[in-house]
Amino acid sequence: MKRCLMLISIFFGLNSHALAANLMEVYQQALVSDQVFQQAIAQRFSDKEGVPISLSYLLPTAGIIAEPTISKSNISGAGASFIGSNTTRGYEVALSLTQTVFNYAQFSNLCSAKAISREADANLNAAVQDLMLRVAKAYFAVLNDEDNLSYTIANKEAYAKQLDQVTQQYNVGLKTITDVYTARASYDGSVAQYITAVNTLQDDKENLRVITGVLYPNLAKLSEKFPYVSPKPANMESWVDIALRQNWSIKAAHFSAESARQNIKQQAAGNYPTLEAQGNYAVDFTRVFTHAVAGSSIIPPSPSPTPSPLPIPEEIFPSGPTRIKTASANLTLNIPLIQGGYVIANTKKAKFDYKVAISKFDQTAREVVNNTRQSYLGILSGISKINADKQTIKSSISSLEGLRASYEVGTETLVDVLNQQKQVYQAQQQYANDRYAYINNFLQLKDAAGTLSVADLQAINCWLVNNKEAEPFSSGEDIPKFEDETKTTKQQTLKETKLTHSIKPFHHAKKHKSKVIVSEKIKHAMNHSKQMHLAKSTHNATKHRLARSEKIKPTASHAKQAHSFKPKPYHAAVKTNQNIKS
Repeated sequence: MKRCLMLISIFFGLNSHALAANLMEVYQQALVSDQVFQQAIAQRFSDKEGVPISLSYLLPTAGIIAEPTISKSNISGAGASFIGSNTTRGYEVALSLTQTVFNYAQFSNLCSAKAISREADANLNAAVQDLMLRVAKAYFAVLNDEDNLSYTIANKEAYAKQLDQVTQQYNVGLKTITDVYTARASYDGSVAQYITAVNTLQDDKENLRVITGVLYPNLAKLSEKFPYVSPKPANMESWVDIALRQNWSIKAAHFSAESARQNIKQQAAGNYPTLEAQGNYAVDFTRVFTHAVAGSSIIPPSPSPTPSPLPIPEEIFPSGPTRIKTASANLTLNIPLIQGGYVIANTKKAKFDYKVAISKFDQTAREVVNNTRQSYLGILSGISKINADKQTIKSSISSLEGLRASYEVGTETLVDVLNQQKQVYQAQQQYANDRYAYINNFLQLKDAAGTLSVADLQAINCWLVNNKEAEPFSSGEDIPKFEDETKTTKQQTLKETKLTHSIKPFHHAKKHKSKVIVSEKIKHAMNHSKQMHLAKSTHNATKHRLARSEKIKPTASHAKQAHSFKPKPYHAAVKTNQNIKS
């Protein structure tokens, strides 16, 4: 039974790690793990305790003082009435009550504490929205890095195949060593980009772990169907007005300035008179015990005016208890005259602190307005940029295909093809960056307006899908392969280009995925056969060189043969491209 439970727990544990965490799951984890947010919560409770502390100075203060006492005195000498000692025992209990009647400094202190309490609430609300924004930014930074890494891998594989093809053509004398170096330089650059992309992804995953305390191996990706909508209301100044009224950072700065203003009154009240009422009630209880030595005499209490002393034995005479009850009430008026300039200096300091608070309030308002406008404009431009990026990717891929065809017939150079491949990669990166920048601008606009809520995260979370279902735009399979396809017909080229390079939702790409793979395998087999046929035909022409060395070394005649495909003039190249397209 225990073994079955263990297996079940391991199974579910593995499944939990295999499933991709979505945005809401990461946010729920950040609520309990993010230390910045936990500090904001604790600071809020700490600041709000200032109100009852300040109020306590205005409420009555009561106290009880109990003082038990015991004293002992020894009596001796000729003039003493007896020889012995007295022991006095007693206690005093006093009840005091104090109430402030007028103290302007304490009233101002209470108003300042209330302003700080409201500032604490505003800061906590701002911290909640800041947590949402930080989680979303860190989450989509990881997704952006994963997309860039997939593009980098595909780009590196394309350069690797190009390098392999050029190397094989160089070995049979169709390319020069310069072409090999050019292809290798592009491949080495793609390897460096791959290393950078991997490192950036790991860094951003660690940044997300700082917030959540959890390292997420898989995150749900953003669907290609994600809608890009304009802000409502569609007026930037309307969003600015909303931000000035509802932004929590502005509200916190306003309450901070109000607290500083009340502090001026508090410090200036150091020269104001204060009035305080106080009441006391005390009970004093006393009892004396007398101890007389044997053989001495003591004058016992008697109504006679001249009692005669009598010798007594050793004995203790207790006296009767004494109780004294005292009740009092008084008003205390305190009028401070001069305190060495202490109050004046503190008042000046409080005024300068208020100027600082006002300046911070204005600066906060300006920053919020700036962020609101930038986020609004960023959303509008982001929509246009995303649409332009899609067209750029399609155009870059089409241009790359044309350059490949021209390169095969000798009208374009290898450098042109590699540069165009780099442009395709950069266009894909820009597309990914603009997608996530749009989401960040959307959240920043809501945060600046003070309306960012969990509902916004839930709305975005609905467009996140598992890794198996999501495919980045123009992924590795969409990148053209540098292979010999000179005999491909116009219909096949158009069909494959439309199938592999058009912008479609991810489910359409998934639907035709198997067809693309089969087509690539068939083309690979055809290209391999063509390369073998080309190598066999070239073998007869270079047989005497192969006899001297296993690897062909470039010679004068070889270089002449390798440069047999000379570029044509511009009008000839245009004519050739038109023939290819037709």
